[in-house]
Formats: sequence, structure tokens, C-alpha cells
Amino acid sequence: MNKKKKIPFITIHDKDGRIIEEFFMTAADDDWIRAARLHEKALKGDKKAAAELKRMENTDMVEFDPEDHED
Repeated sequence: MNKKKKIPFITIHDKDGRIIEEFFMTAADDDWIRAARLHEKALKGDKKAAAELKRMENTDMVEFDPEDHED
């Protein structure tokens, strides 16, 4: 089984560099108002809204630092 490793959106370190806490976010967390509206539509039977909400809930948000990546 090939499991995708979740990448934290934010990682908090102590002064010695040890990880204290990691926070994970999805697109639904980021755009929670849209997710709530899709949820309401999905409850009423809108299959397209349900599919979009599921996609948002399964799309991980990651922090991107352009200095860590080359073009």
C-alpha cells in the first residue's frame, strides 16, 4: 500500500529545533465559507456540491517557500 505522507501546513519548533506541534489544513479549512455552502447543498441532495466538498476536504494545503525551490 502506497500511502501519501501528509505534509504539515505549519510546524512549530522549540528553541532547540524540536517539533512542538504540526498543523494540517485542507482546502475546505482554508475556504470554510465555501465549504459550508457546499455542505448545505450536499445535504439537500446536490451531488455536484457533495463531490466538490469531498475534493476540498481531500486537498491538503502546504506551506510554500519560494526560496526552498528552484525554477
